[in-house]
Amino acid sequence: MRSRIFCRFWAFQAAAVLLLSSCAKVSDDSDQVPEIIFPAAELTAKTETAEIPEMPEISSLITEIPEESETAPEVTAETSETVTEAPEAESETTAENPEAVLGVSETSGQKSETQTQTQGNEAQKTGGTVQDNTSQTAGNQVQTQDSAAQTHGTYIESSKITLQQESPPETTMKNDPSVSYGQNTYTALNYTEQKGFWITYLEYGSILKNRSKQSFERSIGQYFDNIASLGFNTVYVQVRAFGDAYYDSKLYPSGEQFNGTIGTSNKFDALQVMIDCAHERGLSLHAWVNPMRLMYPSQIQSIDSSYPIKKWYDDSLTNGRYIVESGGRLYLNPAYEDVTDLIASGIAEIVSGYDVDGIQIDDYFYPTTASSFDSAAYSAYGNGLSLSKWRTENVNRMVRKLYSTIHSTNRSVVFGISPQGSVENNYNELYADVRTWCSQSGYCDYMLPQVYFGFDSVLPYADIISQWNDMVSGSGVKLVIGLAAYKIGAPDSYAGAAGKNEWVSNSDIISRQMSLAKTLSNYGGVALYRYDSLFNPSSDVASQVSKEMKNIRK
Repeated sequence: MRSRIFCRFWAFQAAAVLLLSSCAKVSDDSDQVPEIIFPAAELTAKTETAEIPEMPEISSLITEIPEESETAPEVTAETSETVTEAPEAESETTAENPEAVLGVSETSGQKSETQTQTQGNEAQKTGGTVQDNTSQTAGNQVQTQDSAAQTHGTYIESSKITLQQESPPETTMKNDPSVSYGQNTYTALNYTEQKGFWITYLEYGSILKNRSKQSFERSIGQYFDNIASLGFNTVYVQVRAFGDAYYDSKLYPSGEQFNGTIGTSNKFDALQVMIDCAHERGLSLHAWVNPMRLMYPSQIQSIDSSYPIKKWYDDSLTNGRYIVESGGRLYLNPAYEDVTDLIASGIAEIVSGYDVDGIQIDDYFYPTTASSFDSAAYSAYGNGLSLSKWRTENVNRMVRKLYSTIHSTNRSVVFGISPQGSVENNYNELYADVRTWCSQSGYCDYMLPQVYFGFDSVLPYADIISQWNDMVSGSGVKLVIGLAAYKIGAPDSYAGAAGKNEWVSNSDIISRQMSLAKTLSNYGGVALYRYDSLFNPSSDVASQVSKEMKNIRK
């Protein structure tokens, strides 16, 4: 909290003149300076009405952040101002369905995506201080103070709640005062044509859980050898799936896949092992983070109380505001600055402490369209904005903060976002302003939409990648197309009647999609979800996958 005491000069001058005439007793020939006695009541009155200007905060953690545009782009697509209550179904990342649930009306054939994608990208880290100094057009209407807080709040003080600020001159990291995130001078390894593979927490279940460091090194080394042999050059490794960490973290508990329980002590640093193994093979490694999704309530109850998310969960003031339960799982609420500071701190922790080449976040933004998720904050501070626009602005501020955090810590590290393939669903379900992210600076370095559709789908692959290509034109944002290797050989119940069996009847869909992506004027690469789908497929699709692999290698 800043202390500010200031009295205008005119206040003192006026008081001095008045009191000299009434209170000072000095002879004309005296050499002494008159003694002036200020009545306490008059001085107090003058002081209370004096203006109190902003004074700079001094902090050893503050680092300079590159300035961003003074005006935020207008949200180009907005949902209805009336938010429909929708059932909150959890869509976990599974081998069977890591994409959005794409439904087709039985009567009209109209498509509707009703659930968030499960493919995720990694979050970023900042060098000690995150600065979100971009003033926004619509977002300026969002108030920054909760009535419970008189000043800029911090999560370790349970009496204060802070909404995201619009244009603070500087924002000091508050999540862990003992941690200082400096800059990392490592020069990141990235390729003009980014050909990537996602490696998820699901893969960790077979190669990391209850394994020694040496065993994990051998297994992940083999994974990377297989990826390189297919002609790919980048890996996206999941380092935070549910508010946990597959690296040494002071902010988040250790990942479940170390030994089956979130928050127990990990015996070695899995991320460091993966970085070493990837770089030995000339592979670029991007740390993939789910920024808002957390664990189940039963899991958070057992983690150590030193972690910020546990403090918030245990505090009746922040439980239900900073952390909100939706569909049985917990999520962070980006309406609050303390929350986005924590997310950015987690990114800073990675970028400053590890030689990663990129940070990627995925499509887990708002988990529901239900107004109850953040009704208290919205009713108090919505200021006439529709719920959809208000939430979209919250996500935009978070994304800008992550971008500036990464580049202030290591300018060579790239920041990527992997949203859903359906542009409209990003707006209607997730409040993800992908058009702005694709076209404006200060949001991301590459866009990796999950275009998990076949050629005959109700969302045809060719049409969707063309739409994304147009969105990034002239922006300098690299476009990488995400492909659904997990669908090879399996019926696609979300593709509509024409595309339901497309992946069963053909063994060259992925290879053809890769070829078509290369014809895009803004082509920057392709990525496959996920490793096990190609290299450890289930027996019922193994033959089809083998044929597809041969076509990919051609």
